Amino acid sequence: MKVNLLPYQIAQKAGPNWRTVFSLAGVVLLAAVTLIFYVALQARVASFQVKIDVAETQYQEYTGALERKNLLDQLQAAYSEKSEFIDTLSGEGVKWNDIMDELRDIIPRTVVLGRVSSDEMGVITIEGRAGSLQAMVQFMINIQAGNYVTTPDIQRASWDTVAGCFMFNMTCQTKQQVVSTDG
Repeated sequence: MKVNLLPYQIAQKAGPNWRTVFSLAGVVLLAAVTLIFYVALQARVASFQVKIDVAETQYQEYTGALERKNLLDQLQAAYSEKSEFIDTLSGEGVKWNDIMDELRDIIPRTVVLGRVSSDEMGVITIEGRAGSLQAMVQFMINIQAGNYVTTPDIQRASWDTVAGCFMFNMTCQTKQQVVSTDG
């Protein structure tokens, strides 16, 4: 603590407290630098937020397009699969109408077909039921002698007590037909 014992008229005027001045100047300078960095960082955050918003908008636009593309790819794969199957059948010279007409003509009265299908290799699968084993055997003999389907092979045959008939599963091959291109 300083005490000035000089009379009032002679008393020296007190000068500025330089320590306080420099301390305040330092705090103000530090606050200004901090404010500048804060504003600069906020500007970068705002620019990143704009980029994020643009990316989200583009993602929303592309999501619908990707879903449509996936659906189209699935439809194209299904179309290609069915087209290849049809090509294999027509390449063998056999038509489904002819096969079904022949099966209708050779089927015994007590045999009922439940499903007729074919795989990629041209193997025809026939599922059905027969009133007796004799009817099932006669159906196989008729297929063997047919014009469009041959080599019947029983995969499964069992007696169904509820329906009162034999349930069977049979595979056959298509006979190769020569397709005339002469016209």
